[in-house]
Amino acid sequence: MSKVLCVGVASLDTIVLVEKYPAADERVIALQTMRAAGGPAMTAAVAMARLGVDVSLSCVVGDDEPGRYIIETLKREGVDATNVAVDSNTATAVGTIVVSKSEETRAIMARPHNTLPKKPSDISHYQWLHVDHFGVRALKEWGVVRGSGPKLSIDYGYAVAGVNAGDFDLYAPSEKVTTDLSTAKADKNLVVIPRGRNGCTFSDCGVEGSVPAIETEVVSTLGAGDVFHGALVAAQTWGKSLAESVHIATVVAGLKCRSLDGQSGIPTKTELDAYLAGVRI
Repeated sequence: MSKVLCVGVASLDTIVLVEKYPAADERVIALQTMRAAGGPAMTAAVAMARLGVDVSLSCVVGDDEPGRYIIETLKREGVDATNVAVDSNTATAVGTIVVSKSEETRAIMARPHNTLPKKPSDISHYQWLHVDHFGVRALKEWGVVRGSGPKLSIDYGYAVAGVNAGDFDLYAPSEKVTTDLSTAKADKNLVVIPRGRNGCTFSDCGVEGSVPAIETEVVSTLGAGDVFHGALVAAQTWGKSLAESVHIATVVAGLKCRSLDGQSGIPTKTELDAYLAGVRI
């Protein structure tokens, strides 16, 4: 049985790398183009699988070519896809993403859907349920609350009404949502705030710390946050302390940045162990 269930978005993205964004009506040359699976929950699941964690993804895709692409990607990566629902009345989420090499930023144009996955028949065997901004809606519909079963983790990259830090054992907002670590003491939980090139700050029930970012080649930061969250939960399943988990997640996310898309550059557990042992890959 899988140790982790990720719940939320899976999409098929067209990604374009440019030196800088074009102005209105300007034509620029694409340095690289590719098509790749993405979405916060799916990318986190792929990161966990690369690191050797038994993980399943719960999401909805359409009965279409992008949906089939996503399912094949999950199978190839070793992510359990039995909780992926194929809905003929839903079009698979897709996106177009333009990445600026000079500015190290991206512009995302998404066509999401609004179909929530159904609750699996038994979630009691999972150690962790990890959700993104869309998956948190599924948790509410399923009636899953903190303390009722698996530990709950959220990649809170986008503000969603009704989400409270104390609802999760591991609360990981983006710094655009909040930079406040103080809630961890009262909520008795883990709060982790990734800050890109500035590393990461965290609080373990009120005991605060920080970890610097690693030095690495940066092709694109696309998906780095999603990878960070996946590696963070993976390290928690290994029984690591929060400080150790944040360090591992920072390394994994940093190494991912050497690739354009969010998934192909994620290191394996063997590659991670080599890096931590001082071997640069």
